[in-house]
Amino acid sequence: MSKFILILRNEPADRVSLSPAEIQKIVERYRNWAIGQAGKVLMEGSFKLARGGRTLNAAAGKVTMKDGPYAETKDVIGGFFMVEAPDYDAAVAIARSCPHLEGNGSIEVRQTDS
Repeated sequence: MSKFILILRNEPADRVSLSPAEIQKIVERYRNWAIGQAGKVLMEGSFKLARGGRTLNAAAGKVTMKDGPYAETKDVIGGFFMVEAPDYDAAVAIARSCPHLEGNGSIEVRQTDS
């Protein structure tokens, strides 16, 4: 079995007008989905990134730093799930069932090296 990370992206404006109770219902839908995956979900997380940040780059033995990253698009990472599946097709099938796709979000599916 291979491990895949499902990176959940969405536009922040989609959730601005939601009440705390509505947000809690959304969180419960995601949690119930993860529990229903019968051992396929290994890890989950959700976070809100603060503005700004720093990007470090290494080249020719020298490390440089710049302010940023600055998103080129309006989407943000809304959370992630680490899942276990035999191949990409199976990982995509898991992602397709995620409640994140019930709205305007997208899910990036990436296989890990471990």
